[in-house]
Amino acid sequence: MKRPAALSIRMKLCRAVVLASLLAVQFVSTAVADGEASKQQLRELNQKIGNLKKSISKQQSERSKTAKALQSIEKDIGVTAAKLHHAKQKSQQQQQQLNELEARQRQLRSQQESQKALIAEHVRSAYALGKESQLKMLLNQENPEELSRTLTYFDYFNRARSVELHKYRDTLQELDDIKPAIAAEAAALADSRRELEQQQHALVEQKQRRAKALAGIDTEIANSSSSLSGLDKQRKDLESVLQAVEREVTNIAMPANYKPFKALRGKMPWPINGKPLNRYGAARHGSSVTWQGIQISGNEGDAVKAIHNGRVVFADWLRGAGLLIIVDHGGDYLSLYAHNQSLLRAEGDWVRGGEGIATVGNSGGQRQAGLYFEIRYKGRPTDPRSWCR
Repeated sequence: MKRPAALSIRMKLCRAVVLASLLAVQFVSTAVADGEASKQQLRELNQKIGNLKKSISKQQSERSKTAKALQSIEKDIGVTAAKLHHAKQKSQQQQQQLNELEARQRQLRSQQESQKALIAEHVRSAYALGKESQLKMLLNQENPEELSRTLTYFDYFNRARSVELHKYRDTLQELDDIKPAIAAEAAALADSRRELEQQQHALVEQKQRRAKALAGIDTEIANSSSSLSGLDKQRKDLESVLQAVEREVTNIAMPANYKPFKALRGKMPWPINGKPLNRYGAARHGSSVTWQGIQISGNEGDAVKAIHNGRVVFADWLRGAGLLIIVDHGGDYLSLYAHNQSLLRAEGDWVRGGEGIATVGNSGGQRQAGLYFEIRYKGRPTDPRSWCR
């Protein structure tokens, strides 16, 4: 009875192995196909975004020289701020690595002292016993059992001493190896800090240029941020971009492991921690133009995080929005992040919820740092408060 049962088990195992192999082949084939499809999709996406930008450039060609200068300066600030952000991250990582190496060095030195003390104790014990004692016990045949135990002890003692000596040697070797590693990491950290200082100086100079550009903007541009006609024009610029994005580059295929956007309604985090400065749907500056998103106060340079998984479909400067990034989440959902200081991700990039995609700023001619945030469904704005907790 046992033999047929064993045979049955082996047959089941064989079938399981064959099935697993078939599934593995199918998975690899699907992954390769998905990879090729994604590459083709990305190529098409980049082409559509390129055409979209050309169209936007033509629409916004009629601007004053000062307004164009502001755009150029803010884009330069965005590049420098992004470099500064990455330099800070690099410096922090190097500092952490240096701290870990130095902590390991301290641990090894403590370990070295303990091992040295233990070896000294072994040496003292060996000296106290002496080889003469071993010889006397070997010649003493009166108690064989006692002799056997003593020889075993001596053998154990010698092996333990050899092990401790090897450990001590290994500790010394690791200490010698870690010294140049610490020196190299310290040198790299110093280089990163110099790079950080250079980027900070460059950013200060660019901000001064921006302040002059803002101060020199002509009456029409200066008033456009507060007048009804100016708000209308800015909103139309943004609407045209969103409509083009909705028409041309949204609804791209999402990875199978991405949870649907609508399934996380009311559970997603806000892109930054800050105080909302307006109420969704309220009139802007007492005009008929209404808020279609939320303006959130923030600290310049803080990370702006994607609220959910998706793909970046727009990342560039736009009049009235400054440095703007738009993420397509699939299922006709978009999230929009405007007035950034820098953009950390490029068009076509996949992003995950909670991942930094930009830094807080005041681009687009804003006077205070903050983030303008919208969520769109099928091209229409929806209250972010019903999505973010």
